[in-house]
Amino acid sequence: MENVAGLWSRSTAWRWTLVLTSLATAIVVLIGPWNQHSPSATNLASYQAPPVASGGAQPATVPGNKANIPPPGFYDTDFDLAITLPKASFQPGTELHVIGVYEGALPKGQTEKPWWSNCSPDKSDKQAMLECHRKYAGLRTEKTIEVSVTKSSAPIVLALMAYDPVKWRITQAPGTNIQKIILSGYHGQDIEGSFGNIPVEVHSHESSPCQICSRQGDYFYAYEQNSREYTTAIDKLQTLTGLSPSSFQGAYRSDRFAISGGMSSQPLSGQASGITGQVDVITGKDFVDRFKISNTDVALPEGQWRGIVFVKNPTGRGSDELAVLARIEKNQVLELIAVRAQLATDGRGFSRYATCERKESYTRKVELNEPFGSQLCYWLNHVTEPWAQPIFGIAAKRLAALGATAPGLLINTGFHKADKTSSLTFHFLTNPVSKGIVTPQTSWDASPWHSNNLTRFPDNEAYVRNQIKWGESWFQIFKATKF
Repeated sequence: MENVAGLWSRSTAWRWTLVLTSLATAIVVLIGPWNQHSPSATNLASYQAPPVASGGAQPATVPGNKANIPPPGFYDTDFDLAITLPKASFQPGTELHVIGVYEGALPKGQTEKPWWSNCSPDKSDKQAMLECHRKYAGLRTEKTIEVSVTKSSAPIVLALMAYDPVKWRITQAPGTNIQKIILSGYHGQDIEGSFGNIPVEVHSHESSPCQICSRQGDYFYAYEQNSREYTTAIDKLQTLTGLSPSSFQGAYRSDRFAISGGMSSQPLSGQASGITGQVDVITGKDFVDRFKISNTDVALPEGQWRGIVFVKNPTGRGSDELAVLARIEKNQVLELIAVRAQLATDGRGFSRYATCERKESYTRKVELNEPFGSQLCYWLNHVTEPWAQPIFGIAAKRLAALGATAPGLLINTGFHKADKTSSLTFHFLTNPVSKGIVTPQTSWDASPWHSNNLTRFPDNEAYVRNQIKWGESWFQIFKATKF
């Protein structure tokens, strides 16, 4: 030990030799093969993809590695959202009818009385007036709204919402089949009528005077369809009932409404400016030329399109809607469309769109991609097993229920545009198998869809070039889409 200490103090060369030797040893330990890990691709969504039906390409695999390795272009994270569909708690065919107001209306000839009308006629007693103010100021007058439910063969769930206290007076025609009544509002809600064994539950911030209601902890209300409160209310009602509204009637103030099965909802009171609408007008419907999502008219490629999935994703910013449509022929999916439309009422825009600038594309064009500002681009890439993402996983199950084959590989032409208040992403996914192009099971490096290999596979190259040409043309149509 003394010899080492002596060398350290006497020999500069010995000191440098010792330092460099220690450094080299540390580098070997850190970068040696025992510390290297094989990279593995992981799904951005932790969802189990449904089995791929026969007729499509199988996932690319690497010899000696059991894990599926998704090649580039596998995901557009804009669709990688956790999605929960409400579980139905009523029999099929049950209709949910929703009414919302800010306040009820007083009977004709009556006016709202001020708080001091409840006080002693002697206004000179300041202490009595202060006590009267404390007791009555801020109290809201309970008003009555009549709801007439006409005969219907369909089971009905009623959802009645108001900000102010309202007594909902419900009358039913003989043969009406009301399954449940839901009251909700900031102030206490009440109900009047004969309901037998019909369950009635109330969701209110302030206590409810209702004697036959099951009281719940949360509350919600809305009377304008194009509002954040409406989105929140419908989301909660879907969670509570598993149903999408068959009708919505909204007014700032009204004294009466009418409901019937299969109705086109119209309030009866002249004071009510009714707003009607379907929450899901996509699933199961057929479309040609265009369809509407989040109040945006979206153009569709040629052909008849069937709505497969529609989802409203919970958001605190405005609205967030997703849809998948398909063209099916002889139990084969020819093409798919996936659309996500977002509305940001806060006007703060959207993050820079990463997919616009991914290099693993056959082609791409980026006109704008400002963070939280204007964005406009399109791209073309291949997609293997999109069914691992939630919205596509739901679509795969519904396609299977229709007897349609879920393709194992698709070619996607994607489009995206946004400003400070709106965002629209549009995927047009085509199935090469429908054109007789079957992809062999192989590694991605050897795949005929790899850009380095396309020239050796004329059919694949022609298919991609045709989609590039189509995308360039459709981009002009997409750019013209108005939010």
